[in-house]
Amino acid sequence: MSLYLRCGGLTEENTKVEVGKPGYGNPVHVWLRFIRPVNGFMGLFATWISAFIGKGTGLVHFVVPVAVASAVVFLVTSGGNIINDITDIETDRINHPERPLVTGSISRGQARAAAAALFVIPVVLSAVFLPPLSTLIVLLAEALLILYEARTKRLGLTGNISISALVGLIFIFGGLAVGSPEKMVILFLMAFLANLSRELIKGVEDIKGDRDRQTFPKRYGVGATQALVASCIALAVGLSSLPYLLHLLNLFYVPVVVVSDALFVFSAVGISRDTHRKQQISKLAMIVGLASFVVGGI
Repeated sequence: MSLYLRCGGLTEENTKVEVGKPGYGNPVHVWLRFIRPVNGFMGLFATWISAFIGKGTGLVHFVVPVAVASAVVFLVTSGGNIINDITDIETDRINHPERPLVTGSISRGQARAAAAALFVIPVVLSAVFLPPLSTLIVLLAEALLILYEARTKRLGLTGNISISALVGLIFIFGGLAVGSPEKMVILFLMAFLANLSRELIKGVEDIKGDRDRQTFPKRYGVGATQALVASCIALAVGLSSLPYLLHLLNLFYVPVVVVSDALFVFSAVGISRDTHRKQQISKLAMIVGLASFVVGGI
């Protein structure tokens, strides 16, 4: 969700396998790199945060459904990452040559089986432990992920929008687990805009390797992408004051979200220069944004 960030001691650097040597490296590290757990943990964390905002200290009465909901988000996110690697194996030979399918550390058959399991298990968990609407959201999310890999990611901005909507839906999903989805609408919009800006920056980073799709940067150029990224971040920053003004979050939220906003603004400046670092900063801004929700909900 690289960025030299740690999640339980895990970084992109220490989970890399050596390119060109199939099977090289610790198998646990290879699979962790395959599912890209930082993305999943961010989604898991966002689920708990949205539930906490929805119920406050009353969250203690919803531990089981929120735990299930967060696990569902982690599993679906991981499954989506695997499907992405399966469909992107040729472009990853250029953009991400260290990924397990490219190096041969994991076979396509193993990848398909893992993706299927990571999509089926969340549906079962949702059907058993969560409200009926939750299961529909899980099925919708999985359908959008599959559609994205099959078609919409080749449509440029349409694909970016669909993925960003899925990120925002995590907050709705977490709120639904505690019966308070309506409080999450603003967080949905903020997450949607923040992730959309990062998707566009990633499009600039991968512009040379994206030969099989017409991404927004390829179709309209880096200048137009820069303008759209700036617009998304400006809207997200503008919305960031509303959770406090509407009394969804307390005063402690404000200084932390200001740091997040500043990081987002910095990530949007000169994205054609050191693009990889810019998208890492954008991801860091999202993590700080999640932290602002935590301290604001205390």
